[in-house]
Amino acid sequence: MRKLFAHPLCSLKSSLLWGPIALVLFSSIVSALPLPIGALNDFGNVLDRHGRERINVLISDAQARYGIDVSILASWENQYDTIDQYAYAILDSWGLARGSTVLAVFLKKEGDWAVKVLGGEEVTRAHPDLTSRLEAGISDLVAYRRVEEAMVALFGVLDEQIESGGTQTAATGTGAGRTISIVLLIVGVAVAAVFVIRGVCPRCGHILRRRTRPSLRSYREQDVVYYCRHCGYTRTVTRKRGPRDRGG
Repeated sequence: MRKLFAHPLCSLKSSLLWGPIALVLFSSIVSALPLPIGALNDFGNVLDRHGRERINVLISDAQARYGIDVSILASWENQYDTIDQYAYAILDSWGLARGSTVLAVFLKKEGDWAVKVLGGEEVTRAHPDLTSRLEAGISDLVAYRRVEEAMVALFGVLDEQIESGGTQTAATGTGAGRTISIVLLIVGVAVAAVFVIRGVCPRCGHILRRRTRPSLRSYREQDVVYYCRHCGYTRTVTRKRGPRDRGG
């Protein structure tokens, strides 16, 4: 019996031993992440009082105009290998992964700054390219260590993307406009072709004149004669007489 249960008991002891260790390690990593103190979290000491007030106004304006909650983190500490891993950890830890949210993480390492912009599920679904365009729009300023300007510029890019409908809407609008233009062009060419066939003399290119006369074949029909005064060309088309024609 001891041999029968020896291996399972050892496995159970190992599981009980490693469970708390893993929990402690996970807790230490999570606790090392900064806790949010609001929408603006300047742990990197980037902004002065006026700068914080300005950014907070822009954050409130973005929420009021677009329903998007923008959160900003500036930090000097990163326990992850890359800024991407750090930003995603912040997104989950701060509860921003779901909802209409945008997270901009500004991270300083060895004197240089980097930025990562992420979006919540609602923002990503409504505006698939928004966060990548926000990040691209401010990356140059961040590379030159102009972090406060980059924070302000973030909202300028946000305005441009939302008010213009974003890249997806703009592309759709461009495609629809191109389709309408092609259809109009085809209709115009067709109308012009009909006019040329029916109204232009095939011999000399002058405009044909038209007159009508009763048809010799039936009183219900009439002949439409197209003729050219310049070269004498004529063409006769027989059609049914309408009520107005019969009344005359």
